[in-house]
Amino acid sequence: METALEPCPCHQALQHAFQTVRNAIVGVESDRVLAGSELLLRSTEKWMSLYRCRTCGTLWVEACYSSGHMDLYYLFPAPPVEDPVRWLHQEAAELPPP
Repeated sequence: METALEPCPCHQALQHAFQTVRNAIVGVESDRVLAGSELLLRSTEKWMSLYRCRTCGTLWVEACYSSGHMDLYYLFPAPPVEDPVRWLHQEAAELPPP
């Protein structure tokens, strides 16, 4: 559990470039961000979920990249939009492949 002295995991996670799946957050770093976040919405059609950090309010998208051999779940920040739910359903897209 984070204390007031520990920084939010989003601060470090947001240092990624997020240009492609390769630059996204995966593994332990992804687990740390999701552990401090709440699920807001899941789009089964897009294989994407929207989360909000309980500490700083950053919105994160969890998406799935399939290489044909395995599925890789990764995180990237949602863009600043007025209605993130509408954005997820109507505009959200996966990051480009590596």
